[in-house]
Amino acid sequence: MDGNPDSDLAETLAEAGRRFGQAMTDALERMRPALDALTDLANRPEVRAVVERAERAARRRPCLCACGRAHPDDRGVCEVLDAVITRPPGSAWVVDWLGDWAVPVCAPCAAARAAREFAG
Repeated sequence: MDGNPDSDLAETLAEAGRRFGQAMTDALERMRPALDALTDLANRPEVRAVVERAERAARRRPCLCACGRAHPDDRGVCEVLDAVITRPPGSAWVVDWLGDWAVPVCAPCAAARAAREFAG
């Protein structure tokens, strides 16, 4: 060090950076076998199949139709985790309570509700 405070600070910071970089390299080298094993496990077909099923399930929207009230003659048609459209809740008090909110409904429930409304 030449006595200049600015160059001393620069040299100290450079040395700290070198030591930090070496520490990170050493840590990553120690972790490499575990990371390689984890990568191999994640690429196994059975693990990928489970992950893909979980991703598909996470993308699904639940049908929130009140089947017993909305279409009581057509119980059991609901595709519980496959809402494809939205519709108004159908009750004035629900609109007053929740505001302008659309209920996600599956296609069979929407068809059953429409048939019931059409029939009278």
